[in-house]
Amino acid sequence: MGRAKTLVVQALKAAAPGLKEMARPLRVSYAALRRYRLGDRTPSPGVLRRLAKELRRQGKRLERLAHTLETEARKGGKHG
Repeated sequence: MGRAKTLVVQALKAAAPGLKEMARPLRVSYAALRRYRLGDRTPSPGVLRRLAKELRRQGKRLERLAHTLETEARKGGKHG
């Protein structure tokens, strides 16, 4: 398996939302994402760019969520 394919497989396995939720913003089918994740198929350069963009977006959401959770935990610790 090539490096790009391996990275795609790892990214899709680690992605927060399910594949069905990722398919729409990536403009690919669920079946295609599933094949990418299994390593049976390699995405086109266009799909790779959209995948990178979507994963960055998810990463930012997760960072905001983590920040919010940390803030809430500190508030709870002060009041609890």
